[in-house]
Formats: sequence, structure tokens, C-alpha cells
Amino acid sequence: MPARSGLVLAACALLVLAFAPAQYFGRQQDDLLYYLGARALASGRYCLETSPGCPPLAMINPGWPLMLAPLAWFTDRPAAYQAFAALVLALAPLATWAWLRSRFDETTALLGATLTASSPLLLGQAGVPMSEAPFLLVLIALVAAAQSGRAAAAGALGAALILLRTAGAAALPAAVVPFLITRRPSKAAAAALPPLAAYGLWSAWSWSHTRGVDKITLLTTTYRGGTLVKAAAVAAVNARYYAATWGACFLPARLADGALAFSIGAALAALAAAGLIRALRRRRDDPAAWALLGFVALHALWGWQYERYLLPLIPMLIWALAEGLGRAAKPALATLLALQLCAQTLPRLGRPSPYARPELERTYAWLAQRPRPALLASAENVRDGWYAGLPNVALPDAPDAEAFAAQLKRERVSYVLRQDALDVGLNADPWSSLRRGLERAYGSLDDTRLFRKVHEEPAERAEIYAPL
Repeated sequence: MPARSGLVLAACALLVLAFAPAQYFGRQQDDLLYYLGARALASGRYCLETSPGCPPLAMINPGWPLMLAPLAWFTDRPAAYQAFAALVLALAPLATWAWLRSRFDETTALLGATLTASSPLLLGQAGVPMSEAPFLLVLIALVAAAQSGRAAAAGALGAALILLRTAGAAALPAAVVPFLITRRPSKAAAAALPPLAAYGLWSAWSWSHTRGVDKITLLTTTYRGGTLVKAAAVAAVNARYYAATWGACFLPARLADGALAFSIGAALAALAAAGLIRALRRRRDDPAAWALLGFVALHALWGWQYERYLLPLIPMLIWALAEGLGRAAKPALATLLALQLCAQTLPRLGRPSPYARPELERTYAWLAQRPRPALLASAENVRDGWYAGLPNVALPDAPDAEAFAAQLKRERVSYVLRQDALDVGLNADPWSSLRRGLERAYGSLDDTRLFRKVHEEPAERAEIYAPL
């Protein structure tokens, strides 16, 4: 490694570590679920210990908890998991550089690594025990393995992706299609069987414990009774959201929510699409192109929108963008890097995170003082119960207020938390049955025959109800 590259990559890793932890532990709830899953695996089971009866953790794939489980043998302190997650994420610029070197010259690879390290999408997850960081590393390794014709390695890495996140299925074309195009069916089978087996085993375990497969169930809620028109509408909403999210990386915070962010993101997406086409014309079996196509299809149809979904794709988006820019890649990437550093990264460096403390801190403090035993129900029940120090269950899905109250009574729920500012990743999807279900549940709480408001925190936009 050239000395210049070593210095730049070391600076990239230090930058990522400087932003950790970017959020308080449990803010996204999934990070808390991964932590609880690791503790459960370390004790020889895989269930949610904070809910009555320790229900199976079928909503969280076991790959990341399995990686975290060794920590649980030594400590229960969340800070250890945050530190480990920060170190894993700090490897992202190094992995990006190593892969881009196989595609471009050293300077372009370094620009790609630095763009990755300084991205607000990545820095916003620094020190957060989420699965996107290991997913990014395994995805790059899978593309590199397929690129070099190592089918068995690509298959094993595909299985690892599936066990990290079901979204790993979108990488299956990168592992399999190149071998099909080059008419190597035995290698295609070697690349396809491990991820298919991993998904089959995980689905069988989930079905045996819950009579459902979580992500399939969630997908059907988006398209229940749906049509091609609905799918097109979801794709349009998602395209606008992710274009604006990408474009906002290069603008000051005050402009990040406007039309300019979408315009920049759309222009970058068009250049990346041109690069994708150029790459496929040059080499029809390019694994990176097939990987990106797979994830574009996934995020076009998946009803949830979160910024962190783009994190594992940053290296491939930079690759496609550089392909589309051609000879202008180096000056254009350098310009984007300067914009990103000046508008987003450097203004945030050294400043306290806006998510350093729970948004419902006062609400949790009130709940923590309630007499025990008590059971809490809420939309983000694992996170809310963790900070309130209460066992917890999710809000039931019921057709009306009477059925909603009856289900809560059967579960012996003491308190129901309503958070009006909750972001469930469905704000851009007015067709979601889950979103409508949450609105219906919150509406049920207004029925004074069935519920009594016992506390509220107007500044936190939170209210607590007790079933009557």
C-alpha cells in the first residue's frame, strides 16, 4: 500500500470513530434487538427476554447477533457493543478502497473511500450496533469473489448476507447471473445453493416458531389486495425519497429537505444509471452491476424508507457514478467530496449528536417510577420498555377500539404509550396497512369508555393511557 493511501485510509477510519456513538443506544430499536439477540444466543436460546414468555426473535436474522454473541459472554454493557460496531464500520472505507482499486486507478479508489467515510449516511450510524456495517463489508466481498470467478466463496458470502439481513437476497443476481451468462451452470449452482439453503433454514425456523416469515409477512401487508398501479406508486415514492436522501449529502442541513436535494440526487442517479449501462455493455457478467440492479429492484418495491438502507450501497453507487462520469470521474468525485466535507461532515465534527439522548426521556422517567408489576404496550415496545425498565409487548392489530382494548386486557397491559412524532419508515407510503393500523390503534386510545389518559409530555409529543 502506498504511504499516501495508508495515511488517507487511516484518516478515514479515525473520522468514522470520531462520530461514534452517533445515536443513543436503542434509538432505532433494531440495534437493541440485535443486542438482546446476542445475549439470548450466548445463553443458548433465541428469544426476546424483555417480553412475557420470551417470544422467538423471528423478526431479527441471527447473523449479526451471532457475531455479537461473544461479547455477551463478558459484558452486558451496551458501550462494548457500540465500540465493536464502530470498529466494524471503520473498515468500510478500507474495503471500498480495496475493491475500487480493482476497477479504477489509485486516486479514484481513494476518492471513493473518502466519499464513503465522510458520508453523513455512514457517519450517522457510527457506533450503532446495526447490521448495515457488516452487510456492507460482506457485500463488497461477495462482489469481489464473483468478479474473480470464485463461485463457492460467492455462495458462502451470499449465505452470510441472508443471515445478516433478508435484503441479502437482492445480492443473489451478483453471485449467480454472471456464471449463467458465461454458461458455467455448475458454478452458478455452487453460488446459488448456500444462500438459498440459508434462507430456507431461517424461514423454516421462523415458521416453526411463529407460523410466519417476518419479511414475507411485511411485504404482503404492503401489497395486500394490491395492483401493478400500487407497485408503481410505491416505486415512485421510494425513488424520490432515496434520490433526495443521496442529494442531501452534498448540501448544508438547512437545504437538505428541499427540491435542490432531490434534483442533485436525481442527477447523480442518472449518471450512475449511465455508468451501469456502460459497465454492462463492456461486460454483461459484471457482478457489481447485477448487485446494484438487484438492490434497485428491492428498494423500489419495499414499502419502508430509511436513510440507513443506502449505507451498504455507497461503494457501489460511487463505482457506478465513476463509470458514468468516465474521464471526468476524478474531478467530479473530488468536487462531491469537497461539498460533502464542507456542507455536512466538518460542521458536525466534534459537536454533540442531536440523538445523544432519548426523545422520550421524561416519559420514560415517569414510567420507571410506576409501581410494579406493570406491562407496557407501544409501537416501539422493545426500546420503550428498555428505557422505562418495564416488560413490554407490541400494540395489537385490532379492527376497532373494543377489540383493541380486549386484547390489551388479555395480555394484562398496564400502560399504553402513544408517541405522535414516531417515524416508522412508512411516512411516504399512504397505502401501508401497517401505518393505517397504527393510526387506528392511536385513535382507539381516544375512546374514554375504554382508556384513561394518565400522563402526558407535550414537549415530547407523548401520552400514556391505562386500559379501564
